[in-house]
Amino acid sequence: MYKIRRGLGFFGLTLLAIVLFSACANNVSQNLTSSAELLPSQCRIVKHLMGETCVPNNPQRIVVLDGPSLEIALALGLKPVGAAVLLEEFYSYLQNKAQGVAIFGESGQPNLEKILTLKPDLILSVSNVIQTGSLYNQLSQIAPTVTCEGWDDKIVRWQECFQSFAEALGKSSEADIIVNNYQQRVAKLQQALGDSLHTTEVSLVRIYADRIRLRGEGGHLCSMVIQDVGLPRSPIQKKGIDISIESIEYADGDVIFLQQYPQADNYNYILNHPLWLQLNAVQSGKVYEVGDDYWHGGSYIAANLILDDLFKYLVQQ
Repeated sequence: MYKIRRGLGFFGLTLLAIVLFSACANNVSQNLTSSAELLPSQCRIVKHLMGETCVPNNPQRIVVLDGPSLEIALALGLKPVGAAVLLEEFYSYLQNKAQGVAIFGESGQPNLEKILTLKPDLILSVSNVIQTGSLYNQLSQIAPTVTCEGWDDKIVRWQECFQSFAEALGKSSEADIIVNNYQQRVAKLQQALGDSLHTTEVSLVRIYADRIRLRGEGGHLCSMVIQDVGLPRSPIQKKGIDISIESIEYADGDVIFLQQYPQADNYNYILNHPLWLQLNAVQSGKVYEVGDDYWHGGSYIAANLILDDLFKYLVQQ
């Protein structure tokens, strides 16, 4: 009998963050002061998830509360003064661009006291944690805060958030160039794939220390890029699921893109397991190990790196 566990999806940090925030909110609230009032000529009204915010025309001290927000700012040529990021370190593909950005905590768990010391004039977040009204209000007292719903029904809304933040940052023209470049690359890849575009079934597999994860169609950036290109997925991977090695047949496809979660000590064990070695993609030599960080990135920098891999493994092989 095959045992399959339904996953809860991407960035499940909300409950933990609320608990941690509640513990320190009383101490921090005494130190908060309202952000400086901006004249109408000094700011623009931006509509977002939590309402409307007047953001400065030319923000100079941007703070971001998660990896996708950081990547959006960097993609638009802006360097935040501070960021909260997963595991309190920058993904390797962003390290060069993010040099000089102060890390002030874990993604989704903003440290308000540290944010205050950075004196931001704009705060950005796609992390669903700040949808809780009390936290959003606290952040808004520090600086104008713009939010985006990054995940809707387990679908990553990365393109919508990019456009929303580009507007908030006054970079809509630059954003259009980035989007057009991405779309042109997708079209070029589709043309290069020819008939194989519709016949190459792609499997997305991520190995954790305690399980094997099959990526669903919309839950992560890599899934959305694959969808933009139009490559078919296995019906079993319509939604993200966790499987054991005994159910590894569900991971098969014409090609497998394989990602290793940090500290997944069982990685080599799985890749040498007899059941893994029986997969069609393994036997045909079409298992490709790709960068775990950018395949789970947040915006167009990572999306273009994923396209690089698709060109490399599906066209140039």
